[in-house]
Amino acid sequence: MRNRTLTVLAVAAVTAVLTGCSSGAAGSADRQTALTDLKIAKSSAAADLLPADIQKAGKLVIGVDPTYAPNEFKDKNGDPIGWEIDLIDAVAAKLGVKTDYRVAKFDNIVPSILGEKYDMGLGGYYDTKKREETLDMVDFFTAGNQFASPSAKPITDELDVCGLKVAVQNGGSAPLVYLPEVDKKCEAAGKQKVTQLGYDTQDDATAAVTLGRADAMVADSPVIGYAAKLSKGKLVTSPIYDSLLSGTPVKKDRGEFAQAILAALEDLQKDGSYTKILTFWGVENGALDTMQINGATE
Repeated sequence: MRNRTLTVLAVAAVTAVLTGCSSGAAGSADRQTALTDLKIAKSSAAADLLPADIQKAGKLVIGVDPTYAPNEFKDKNGDPIGWEIDLIDAVAAKLGVKTDYRVAKFDNIVPSILGEKYDMGLGGYYDTKKREETLDMVDFFTAGNQFASPSAKPITDELDVCGLKVAVQNGGSAPLVYLPEVDKKCEAAGKQKVTQLGYDTQDDATAAVTLGRADAMVADSPVIGYAAKLSKGKLVTSPIYDSLLSGTPVKKDRGEFAQAILAALEDLQKDGSYTKILTFWGVENGALDTMQINGATE
């Protein structure tokens, strides 16, 4: 991962290239690291798949929880940035529409998608069979569960967290799906279950560990790796467990909306923009060779 200060300085240039806007940062040295050659042309084939109401609005309304760096967080002006933001900006450019980000708590995003207040959501969403019951998950990444803990108490095995207080962000798949499976392993090994400490934001979960309120935290691997880097050695990471597909959720019955996003992503993959965005943010290890919709296996 890049230093957060440098990232904040450079991201304006990246976004300017993605959206066709100008930026005061465009002439800085940081722009040389900000994908200056990234040019995204509209794909009529993908745009034609958009539902009529979105075409008429000319924008994608996106619920975002900007507490999940480097996926999405806030810049110094309070605006959402991150690799998922840049990727969806690129998707919108392919579709010939703008992006309208609405800051929301993670727990509130999916209900707002189902109620058509938002068209889609960003927040490090894993693709699961449970989510696929009401949502179409457009998969563009793969990540796993990972722990971070104080450097003096590294976690090298899942069973190391048995009996510990583990901080999690409410509503995510880690507390709802992953940790219950860890609990089963703990019980089978004759150990105590994990005590979950739930927080509204990932920032709060991270603070719980750094301040000693929790013994460890668990989240998506890109998020944990970024938090550990920013901790300057205070936190260390575990191995990555149970890698899953992740992407953006959209409502199931919105015509060919999911197919439109998928087509835009496939175009970005073909022209190299997808790889360049992920590489800029240091998360290229999670890149997919094949994009898909509803690829969950469990």
